[in-house]
Amino acid sequence: MRLKFLQINLVSRIILICFFLLLLPSKSIAQDLYNLENSRKYAEYLFSSQQHSLAAEEYERLIYFDEDNLGFRLNLIKSYRLSGDLNSGINRIYSLYGDSLFQMPENFAKEFMKMELLTDSLSEVLEFLNRNRTISGSNRAVFQSYSLLLSGDYDKSGQFIRNAISDNTPIPLNILMISEKAERMKIKSPFIAAGLSAVVPGSGKFYTKNWTDGLISLMFVATNAWQAYRGFNADGINSAYGWIFTGLSSSFYIGNIFGSVKAAKRYNKNKKNEIDSQIYEIVRSDTD
Repeated sequence: MRLKFLQINLVSRIILICFFLLLLPSKSIAQDLYNLENSRKYAEYLFSSQQHSLAAEEYERLIYFDEDNLGFRLNLIKSYRLSGDLNSGINRIYSLYGDSLFQMPENFAKEFMKMELLTDSLSEVLEFLNRNRTISGSNRAVFQSYSLLLSGDYDKSGQFIRNAISDNTPIPLNILMISEKAERMKIKSPFIAAGLSAVVPGSGKFYTKNWTDGLISLMFVATNAWQAYRGFNADGINSAYGWIFTGLSSSFYIGNIFGSVKAAKRYNKNKKNEIDSQIYEIVRSDTD
């Protein structure tokens, strides 16, 4: 019995020794992993591998240890933007530069405007551009181009970009191409669409390239009008059949006019969304 007890005691000691041997290096490794330099390398790895949400968490921890490090600050803000957490990025800039928002370094100013653009805060971008003095002339022109294009004023944005180029202000080629595409874009007038549909049902939708809807509208109005005509032709003005189909035809006719107005507005909105999406893609993916 005593021998068995000694054997169990010996096994327990061996297990305890092994535990401490394993614990000591792991503790050392853990401490080594969480020092400032290795944390910086890990954050850079997360950022370069596009794990931006995790990178933001790591840069937040690095800023806790080194709050004045501009590199940590900038990569934190970029991580928030590239991860799509725009509100956190904007709030973090306010917490870092609230009292000196309009004097913060240019790289931070660019990040701030990118996030404001992506949240469709065009008025804030224009105000920031008017009050900030750290942004270079070329970057100022680029962000003014973004704002004008997103506002939908394509003639004004095109003229602004051409003037900037003539003044030797560098404008990226992709912005110039988007601007030229926007200027060539044909906007559909809701009034013309309504007028066309009032004359020939469905033609307003043809005008907005909704061929199927236009054909259906024409068929519904024409079919019900024909049925109303048949009723009145057979039984005269007191034809219930004729009046029923007159009501249906009139309803489809009026609805077709209002539908054409909506179709024109929807067409214009879709075209603007195409331009907006291209601008957002540039701003969202830009890592400079």
